[in-house]
Amino acid sequence: MNLNRNLPTGTRDKLFREAQTAYKIEQQVNQYFGKRGFKRIETPIIEFADVFSSENQADTKMYRFFDEKGRLTVLRPDMTLPIGRVVSTTGVTLPLKLSYSGKIFRANDDFGGEQNEQTQAGIEIIGYPSIKAEIECILSGIGVLNALEIPNFQIELGHAAIYRRVIHLLNLSETAEIDFRLLIQNKSLTGIQQFVANNPSTLDDFILALPRLFGPANTILLQAKKLTTDKGILTALTEIETIVGAVSYKADINVDLGLVQDFHYYTGIIFRGYADLAADNFLSGGRYDHLLEQFTTSSSPAVGLALNLDSLTNLQNRAGTIQKQAATTLLIHYDLAVLPEAEQLMKRTPNSELSFFEEPSNAISFAKKWKIPRVVYVSTEGTKTIFAKEAAE
Repeated sequence: MNLNRNLPTGTRDKLFREAQTAYKIEQQVNQYFGKRGFKRIETPIIEFADVFSSENQADTKMYRFFDEKGRLTVLRPDMTLPIGRVVSTTGVTLPLKLSYSGKIFRANDDFGGEQNEQTQAGIEIIGYPSIKAEIECILSGIGVLNALEIPNFQIELGHAAIYRRVIHLLNLSETAEIDFRLLIQNKSLTGIQQFVANNPSTLDDFILALPRLFGPANTILLQAKKLTTDKGILTALTEIETIVGAVSYKADINVDLGLVQDFHYYTGIIFRGYADLAADNFLSGGRYDHLLEQFTTSSSPAVGLALNLDSLTNLQNRAGTIQKQAATTLLIHYDLAVLPEAEQLMKRTPNSELSFFEEPSNAISFAKKWKIPRVVYVSTEGTKTIFAKEAAE
């Protein structure tokens, strides 16, 4: 059999310390959300493709395949839409505060350096129209990052209604909207200038300034209010201002009024998290009040927060905040007849493990190789030390 020993693009193995750290981070995040009153939910990795309609997706490419009945299915690229399906189709009583963690899959382009398999954790607050839901998401995000000791992180706020209002007033075609989205995301000053020249409107001054409207919240919001009289945009700016005022006691907040999320379903406040040691955002979310309409005739207000746990693991590695796993200090070699006694000794002795070798000499060689300072032999005649680093020296 000729096996391909390479991994698919965008996937990787995690070994030993990294795997243990990733597992611990996922536990910490889930425990933190649990303490804030969120209830755990799990959804399948495989979903029908209809769950992820193109109108809710931006440029996300999915792994698609047919099941045994010829139905098109996908590996989930996102957690929010499957949770929306669950809430809409199972008759659970709203409002709800849900938390989750698990794998998502996105078929990114080759050689882009992005991971196609990611571990994501987050929360969804469904059925609460109050701005307190956004505030809870942001505070929870800040709390998790503090609990994980992520250094020098920044939270950045935007508002989906700003971008939606601009493209509505400009009445752009689908192609023109895609081009405009890229210009905004890339903060292209010359591109925006050319766009405004070709698409004049009452929002010219505001649109021209969008690539520069990011930074400290109070300063940027003050500038933005002077650039437009549009009520929809001003309402969005007021919402951002309210949230900044509510959460600024926890962390410094920046704003980016040209912030556009990768998914089209966001309708209100949107946010991202960055850090000095990270190449891209590792926290994102926002309000999506109409998403549930995809699955049912009624809608419900909702806000979500997602964390890229792989990025957070890398951040902890770079920051040097990961605690090394305690080294084994005692290797217990034993005869099968006294296995219960060997087990009891291991339970009583921190940082000890059992030897799986048949001969004591092999256990000693293993201990020397892996720098285990002591080996004991448990037999029917009792327990004795057969190797000690100090004695060998």
